[in-house]
Amino acid sequence: MKTPTMDLIEEHGGIMLMLSVMKKVTDKLKAGEEVKKEHLDKILEFLTNFADKCHHGKEEDMLFPELFKNPSNQGLVAELIDEHTTARGYIKSIAKAMENYSPGNSEASTIAENMEKYIQLLTEHIGKENSDLFPTANNELSEETQEQMEEQFEKFEHDVIGEGKHEEYHGWLEELKKVYLN
Repeated sequence: MKTPTMDLIEEHGGIMLMLSVMKKVTDKLKAGEEVKKEHLDKILEFLTNFADKCHHGKEEDMLFPELFKNPSNQGLVAELIDEHTTARGYIKSIAKAMENYSPGNSEASTIAENMEKYIQLLTEHIGKENSDLFPTANNELSEETQEQMEEQFEKFEHDVIGEGKHEEYHGWLEELKKVYLN
């Protein structure tokens, strides 16, 4: 049986790949080199729709409330929710700076700065979820609850990002990986 945490860990893999791409993008931006607006747009849409609305949405709407029922999990869950909120702030700053971006201008450094903060935050955040939260979920949630949650995840993904979008985002990851990581 595929569990909700397996689904989320798989998504973490895609997010971590995007963070690696973003690291190379920030290096280029800081060096005043051109980064195609189309690539920045794809990164932003991935962060906004896949990482935040879809992935964080599943956690906040379904997983976290279940785990929050146990008082011993409440501190970690609250911390993770705060981190999601902070990440959204970085995404907003990136989006705003992209409105007037051109290579080497001050907006390029604002994008780079916020991407670096996002990368650091999400790297640590994913580490906490993979090593602390998900094992707890696997131990505490009944098989029935996990099956229901996995079904909810699929419906949520379909409703929030739409049919075929997940695959499209993975295509973008492969494309950006070839440009920035090879």
